[in-house]
Amino acid sequence: MLTEDNNGVPIPEHNTITLGEKSFELRSLTPHYRYSKGGNSSVFILHDLTDGSEDKVVKISNYYKVDRRSSESSKRRYGRFLAEIEALRQIKEHTVGENVVTIFEDDVLEIDGFLFPYYVMERADSDLKKYLIDDRKELDLQEKIKLCYDIFKGIRTIHSLNYYHRDIKPDNIFLFYNKSSSLDEQTSFTWKVGDLGLARHRDKDYDDIGEKIGPLGWLSPEAMNKYLTERAQIGFDCMIDQASDIFQLGKLFWFIFNLNVPIGQIRLTDFKENMPPHGGFLFEIITDMLQYSKERRCKKETLEEYIEMLATEVGV
Repeated sequence: MLTEDNNGVPIPEHNTITLGEKSFELRSLTPHYRYSKGGNSSVFILHDLTDGSEDKVVKISNYYKVDRRSSESSKRRYGRFLAEIEALRQIKEHTVGENVVTIFEDDVLEIDGFLFPYYVMERADSDLKKYLIDDRKELDLQEKIKLCYDIFKGIRTIHSLNYYHRDIKPDNIFLFYNKSSSLDEQTSFTWKVGDLGLARHRDKDYDDIGEKIGPLGWLSPEAMNKYLTERAQIGFDCMIDQASDIFQLGKLFWFIFNLNVPIGQIRLTDFKENMPPHGGFLFEIITDMLQYSKERRCKKETLEEYIEMLATEVGV
C-alpha cells in the first residue's frame, strides 16, 4: 500500500524503495489499482530514480519467508509465489516464450526484519480488458485471430514446461507496443500472457482444499467442483490442469469476439462473428473448448492446428 496525503495522493518521497544499488519510486499501476492487483501479492510500477530508464513493474509477495512456525496456508502461498518466479525464469530461458511476460530479476526485500520475495518484470502498455472495454478499441477479424494466436502461443509455452496457468482472463493478457519498430507503434504490437500467480506445476501442489482458483466468471467446471465440493469428497473431478486452461481459453476467445462471457447453452446465433467463411468454424472451435467433460473438450494439439489454419487463411 502506498503512503498518501490527506487527499489520497501518493507522497513520492515516502514511497521509495532500494533494490540492489538503485533507488526506485513505487507508483500505482493505474488509478483503479492504487494498492495492489492480487490477493497473494502487491504490484506496483517501478520508476527508476537513478538513471531515468524505462519504468518496469515489481511484484512483491504478501507473505514473508516461512519457517516451521508458519501456518500451512502461509507456507502454500509463499511456495506458490516462488513457483511463479521459477516458472517465469524457465520461460525466459526458452526462445519460444515471446508471448509470455518477461521477468528481469528476482530477490528478497527486507521489511521490518522479514524477507519478502519479489520479482521485476516488463511493463505492459495495456491489458485486454482495458483495451476492449474501457478504451473501446475495435479489432477486425484478422486482428482478433492474431490476438487468439498470440495468447495460445503463450499458453502453449507454459504447458511445454509442465505448468498450468489456471487464471486465464482479459486482465491477465497484456499488450506491448513494439517501440523499436520502424512502423508506427500503434500498428506493431504483441499480446502476452501474464500473472502466473495461480500457476501450478504438474508435480507440485500448493492449493488449499476447497480453494477457489480464479475469478468466478472464468472458472472451469473442475475449478468450480473444487470450490464447491472438494471438502465433501463427493468424487467429482477437482483437478485444475491443462484441460482447464483450454476451457478458460474458450471463454477468453468468446470474449474477444463477443465482449461477454459465455454462460450456459450457446448457439451460433449468439456469436457475433457468425458469418461465413470463418464464423461457423470459429464457433465450433470455441464450443469444443467449452465442453463440460475433459474427454470431449478440444485437445491442445487439435486447437493448435485449427488456430494455425485460421491464422494462415486471414494472413496473420
